[in-house]
Amino acid sequence: MKRNEIDQKDKWDLSTVYPDADSWKQAFLTTKQQLSVFPELEKNMLDSAENLYQTTRQIIETGEQVNRVYTYAHLKYSEDTTNPDSKKLMGEAQNLLTAYSEATAFFNTDLLRLTPDQLEAFLNQHEQLREYEILLLETCRWQPHILSKPEEKLLSAFHKERETASDTYETLTSADLKFGEILNEEGESVELTDTNYTLFLRSDNRLVRKMAFKKLYAAYESHKNTFASLYAGQLEAEKVIAKVRNFDSALQMSLFGDHVTPEIYQNIIDSISGHLDVLFRYYRLKKKVLGLKELHIYDIYLAMLPDSEKKYTYEQAVEEVLSAVKIFGDEYAAILKQGYASGWVDVYPNEGKVGGAFSGGCATTNPYILLNFQNTEEDVSTLAHESGHSMHSYFTRKYNPLQYADYTIFVAEVPSTVNELVLAYYRLEHAQTREEKLSILNHLLELYKATIYRQIMFAEFEKLTHELSEQGEVLTAELLCNQYYALNKKYFGNEVVLDQEIAMEWMRVPHFYYNFYVYKYAVGLTAASHIVKRIRNHEPGALEDYFAFLKLGTKKNPIESLKIAGVDMTKTDAFDSAVEMFSQLLDQFETLWDEK
Repeated sequence: MKRNEIDQKDKWDLSTVYPDADSWKQAFLTTKQQLSVFPELEKNMLDSAENLYQTTRQIIETGEQVNRVYTYAHLKYSEDTTNPDSKKLMGEAQNLLTAYSEATAFFNTDLLRLTPDQLEAFLNQHEQLREYEILLLETCRWQPHILSKPEEKLLSAFHKERETASDTYETLTSADLKFGEILNEEGESVELTDTNYTLFLRSDNRLVRKMAFKKLYAAYESHKNTFASLYAGQLEAEKVIAKVRNFDSALQMSLFGDHVTPEIYQNIIDSISGHLDVLFRYYRLKKKVLGLKELHIYDIYLAMLPDSEKKYTYEQAVEEVLSAVKIFGDEYAAILKQGYASGWVDVYPNEGKVGGAFSGGCATTNPYILLNFQNTEEDVSTLAHESGHSMHSYFTRKYNPLQYADYTIFVAEVPSTVNELVLAYYRLEHAQTREEKLSILNHLLELYKATIYRQIMFAEFEKLTHELSEQGEVLTAELLCNQYYALNKKYFGNEVVLDQEIAMEWMRVPHFYYNFYVYKYAVGLTAASHIVKRIRNHEPGALEDYFAFLKLGTKKNPIESLKIAGVDMTKTDAFDSAVEMFSQLLDQFETLWDEK
């Protein structure tokens, strides 16, 4: 449909941000004018506690005005990217965001010139400055790793060069790498691409799966030395930057911002890889359900069951999500219900609308949800997921001042995944047929396998290869393939036939250029599992702990934030709990399957 053909009740209400485009324009001009105060504030910021307070307050308050201007423009653009007025708003908002970043870039650099004693003296002298204490201390935490102004400027000048390996990787894989043609299920010759490869791996025709697998990795193998050179270059750049910034390793540098230590990272790997027996059970079950004598690596993405064809209206989806989240109590469900009714959600796809889904907004607006609802069961899960983000935003913004009214990426996926799990368990309890239950269990099993075990295998590969680089090893294609194959052997055991081509899979994982990011996926599902288990078991204090976490904002670092929710990443309990849930889901699936 065109945008104007959609019922107003199914669109988000942006009038609560700005009544109209003219109001936005006035706010844009006012905010842009406010940027002119920062050069003067920069000159005297460290002269007194009062000056530091005024500068910090102005940066926070102006930053929120910029965010509000940007939020409106971004949401207008997202609802219809073909609208020239929205394109113009978006361009102006992006320019304002850039101008704000440039105008306030001095703050962190200059703040780090203060010694801990000087900062403490300022805090003692000025009661209102204490309101920003956590923010200021967190910035100053980077002091040992910040260089002089000339050195920082020089390092910044090489920022684009540091991205060369990842940029080249993206160009090679998205534009230049070709895989040739294979025969599809109908015997037709079709071009194999990195996109349709995943579809072919889910084909019911085993020969198609095998051909796609071997054809794809033949192309990667022909470029293996180029991929090895790119990956080695990425690791070398991170190693050098870590050394220059006085970190012990690239791993420590990547984890530092989230208050995660290399020991915690290793604990996560050890905790999950110590429970591979449960993963092996999953593959044995899959082999049995699929009726295969041998489960090859190109068989593991074939669904054990066909996808559910159950259809939902949006109204039914809302009702199901609201019913599921009643486990959190009346307040949570009532707030979400009111949000749905008051224009939080943009429901249906229309011409020009961006794809996928997201939760947006800023500290002084409602949380907004973009959907492209098309009546599938997966769309209901997406609504639950994005509602989890939005409720996290709602509570964070309601209970915190501007400087703490946000949350880090490290914890962002926890509430959204909590909602997904709560919805899945609600569906299990209300499923009418054995087939429905098996379908839900199948999706949950795939979620745990892919999000926890697979991402931890990737995390372990990253750690191993960085360590080899830091020890002076030359990362040849042969070495990288051997390391990756050995890890696959560890994580698949004897349950899956490891075709030799899988040794080259590391070449097609773009996340290896994100520097120790993938483990966060496993952390999100692990934490969510532990929280849901506590709530479903009616553990004393479980709900109170979860709400305290939702309301926390950035007043505590990510590791301490999760502890508030009852999840301690420095210990093994949460990981043991997640694996136990995975095991119980296996039990339920196997029992139901054997009933036929």
